[in-house]
Amino acid sequence: MAALLLYLIGARSAGKTAVFDALIQTPEGPHFATKGAHRLGTVKVPDARLATLRDIFQPKKYIPAEVTFVDVALPAGGEGSGFSQLNAFLGEADAFALVVQAFGDTDGAGKPLDPVGQLESVLLDLAMADLEKIERRIEKIEQEVKRGLKQSLPELAVQQKCKDAIDAGRSLRDLELTADEQKLVASFCFLSHKRVLAVANVGDGDPAGEKCEALRAACAEKGIDLLAFCAPLEAEIATLSPADQAGFLKDYGLTEPARDRLIRTAYHTLNLISFFTVGEDEVRAWTIRRGDNAVTAAGKIHTDLARGFIRAETVASEILIEKKTHAACREAGLLRLEGKNYVVQDGDVIEIRANA
Repeated sequence: MAALLLYLIGARSAGKTAVFDALIQTPEGPHFATKGAHRLGTVKVPDARLATLRDIFQPKKYIPAEVTFVDVALPAGGEGSGFSQLNAFLGEADAFALVVQAFGDTDGAGKPLDPVGQLESVLLDLAMADLEKIERRIEKIEQEVKRGLKQSLPELAVQQKCKDAIDAGRSLRDLELTADEQKLVASFCFLSHKRVLAVANVGDGDPAGEKCEALRAACAEKGIDLLAFCAPLEAEIATLSPADQAGFLKDYGLTEPARDRLIRTAYHTLNLISFFTVGEDEVRAWTIRRGDNAVTAAGKIHTDLARGFIRAETVASEILIEKKTHAACREAGLLRLEGKNYVVQDGDVIEIRANA
């Protein structure tokens, strides 16, 4: 896949923009672009294995995987989320990072702070945006059926299934659909079907989010990964040199920056792994789903490699790092030839053999 698209959403004044600033801040300053009122910042996925392979092979090009964070600008005015107005834009996301205010006594509306309530309210808004779309589609199909056009009846059944789930208070993420059913509604990009991770925007007195017990329990009940950090503090630390960052993080009981922790959490939420291709020309990371096979991995590199796939020459990155060269791995019997059904493992270094 290209850069992973992680959209930051949340209640108004929950701290989305502060979280975004912490994620894209660097010692040289913030790096981001704009798309309308939205802000986009692309960062490299940190991977010590890939960096070591770069040092070994000294390639002309070094290409880590990337994540693009999107600070979603809610429509001006009104008290609601505005998700219905942003449906098409939000539909492009690979996943949502749902920012929840977890500091202070009152929220942005001046009401008593309720992080769990914020979480549930935003999840409900996503579902309601879907329900609005589903009901319009059901109505249209029913009108077509009255005119004798019945080709959309299979889709009608799936749309009704989705509607029933939302009416029952269930997320479409938790709704089991067959592969055929998923194809019938894939183009609708339902928001409540996308994976979600939660970000607790905590105060500097609780940088690791140890006081977020209720929110942590609510997320666990919903199967949502939770990451907590203090956005202003992390943004300030991100302006420092790497050496100085390590010292400040240690002072706050943290081992790595929020950006790195969030990327790792996003990979876990989306069940993603990385495999690598190496050589004198290029050392590169590729992102696929856990459980994908060698042909799928070949297709990530180039569609022709998947079409003409013969074998995947494979070695674990830690072995290649130890042995330094493919030749040494081969001599030790550690370089494997895998077929098209081989399930790629996180950190595999792969060279595809294919017909031209």
